[in-house]
Amino acid sequence: MFGTRHAQRPDLAVAYAEFVRTVSELSGARFLQSLGDWSPRDIVAHLIGWNRITLVGCGMVREGVEPFHFHDGTNDYRLVIAASFTRYPSEDRPALLAEMKATMEALAAYRHSVPEGDWECDTGVPHYRGGPATVARCVDSLIRDYRKHREGIHSGQH
Repeated sequence: MFGTRHAQRPDLAVAYAEFVRTVSELSGARFLQSLGDWSPRDIVAHLIGWNRITLVGCGMVREGVEPFHFHDGTNDYRLVIAASFTRYPSEDRPALLAEMKATMEALAAYRHSVPEGDWECDTGVPHYRGGPATVARCVDSLIRDYRKHREGIHSGQH
C-alpha cells in the first residue's frame, strides 16, 4: 500500500535532499522570515523532531505498541511540533541542518535494519486515521512531510 522498503528508500532520500537544497539556498533573512505560521527555521526544527519521532514510532509499531505521538494526531500534532520548536531553538542554519542530517542518518540506519517482511506488517496497532500503523506508513508520512514543507517554502506560505 505505501511501498516496499526498497521503493521508499530513494523517495525519502530525494525528498530530504531537495528540502535541504531549498533551505540551503535561502538568504539568512529569508531562513528566519515567517511564511505565515512558521519560518523555514521552524520547519527545519520540526523535521529534526519528526525524524526522531519516526525512528521511535517505527520501533514501537514493530513491537505492537501505539506510538507516543499518535495521541496528538487529531490535534494536527500541535503539542509534538511545539516540543520540537522548544528542543531545537537555534537560528544557526548549519547547526540545524547538521542535526537534521544526523537524525536522517540514524533513521536510514534503522530502516536498513528492518526486514522487508516487517515493512508493511500489521502488528495490530491502529493508525488514528484508520487502518493499520506500519513502518511503511510512518516513512510515507515523513516523505510527504518533506515534500509539503519544501513546497510551502517555495510558495512563501506555511
